[in-house]
Amino acid sequence: MSNTALHSLFDRIGQPAGRPDAPAAPDAPAHAAAPIPAPMPVHTAAPAATEPQPPSPPQDVAPAAPQAAAPAGPTEKMGERFIRLGLLTEEQVQHVVKLQQAERLRFGQAAVKLGFVSEERVQSVLAEQYHYDYAPANQQQSDIPLAIASAPFSQEAEAIRQLRAEISIQLEGQPRIAIAIVSPEDGEGRAYLSASLAVAFAQTGRSTLLVNANLRASGQRDLLGASGGAGGLSSILAGRSGTGPCRAVPGFPKLAVLDAGPQPPNPAELLREPALGRVLEAYAGNYEIFIVNTPAMNHSSDAQGIARQVDACVMIARRDMTRLADLERAAQLLETAGVRVLGTVYNEYDPDDRANRGLWARVRDLLPGKLRR
Repeated sequence: MSNTALHSLFDRIGQPAGRPDAPAAPDAPAHAAAPIPAPMPVHTAAPAATEPQPPSPPQDVAPAAPQAAAPAGPTEKMGERFIRLGLLTEEQVQHVVKLQQAERLRFGQAAVKLGFVSEERVQSVLAEQYHYDYAPANQQQSDIPLAIASAPFSQEAEAIRQLRAEISIQLEGQPRIAIAIVSPEDGEGRAYLSASLAVAFAQTGRSTLLVNANLRASGQRDLLGASGGAGGLSSILAGRSGTGPCRAVPGFPKLAVLDAGPQPPNPAELLREPALGRVLEAYAGNYEIFIVNTPAMNHSSDAQGIARQVDACVMIARRDMTRLADLERAAQLLETAGVRVLGTVYNEYDPDDRANRGLWARVRDLLPGKLRR
C-alpha cells in the first residue's frame, strides 16, 4: 500500500456515553471521533468556553427558538433576549449582570451559576440569536444522540464542524459533494458520523441528503428519526418505487434522509455501479451535499462499490476495536478500487478519563509511519 492511502490523524472528540452497542444494531454511534486529517500541521484543541462564539451560518438558515417570540433586533443584548423569551425577570437579569461583572463571566455562565436557567436553555437562546438550526436532545427522535444537533456550541460539535471544514476545503470548487463514510467493522461509528456530518452541512444552509446505503441487517435502524414507511433506497434500486420526496428532519429545514428501506436479499447486486450513482444524480437538482452511510467493509464488498460512485470517502477507526490489519486491508481495497480517501477519523472513548478530561482528548498518532502523511 502506498504512503498516501491514509493521512495522519487529527484531534479527537469524545461523544458522551450512550447505550452499549447492541448486537441487533452493531453499528452503534461511535463514542469519540476525530476530525478528518489534512496535509497541514496538527494542533491540539483547547477546551472551549461555556458559550463559545459559533461560526456565522448563512442567514437563510431558519432559527429554532425555544418558544414563539417576535423577531429580535440585531443589537439586542442577552439580558433583553432572556426577558423577551420569558426566561428571566428584570430583577433576575440585574443579579446576573452583577455576578457577570464581579466574576468576569459571560451572561449565560452567570445565569446558569445562579440557577436561573439551565445550560440547555442558554444554548437554545444562543441558537436563536445566531439563526442556527437546533434540536434539544429531548426532542430528537433518532436512535443516535447527536451533539451537533442538541448542543451546537459544545466542544464535540465544534470538532464536527472542523471535520466539515476539512471536507469542504479538500473538495472546494465542486458544485455538489458526495461523501461515503466507511470502516472495516460494525460498531465503529459510521452511522453516528454520517448523521452528524449531514446535520453540520445542513446548518450552513446547504441542502443536504443523508443516504443510508447500508442495506445489510446492521443498517436497519433509524437515522435522524423514524423511517417513513416501506419505501427507501432499496425500493428505488429494485425499481419498486421512484425517486420521490425524501423524509424531512424536524428542526432542520435544509436536511432530508433517504432511508435504507426494506432489507433486500441481494444488496450487493442492487448497489452495483452505476445504480447508486444514478439515484444520487436524480436528487442532484434538490441537494448540494450527499452523505452516504455504508456497511462494514469486512463483511461485504458493498462499501467498495458505494465509494466508487461518490466523490470521496472518509474512513473510521475506533480505539480498542479496529484492528490495524483490518484498517490496512480496507485502505488497500479502496486504493485498488481507485477511490479517493480524504482521511481517517479516529474514534476514542475512555470512561475512566471522561470526568477529568471532558469531551476533548489530546492528539495521539497511533498508526505507524507508513499510514501517515
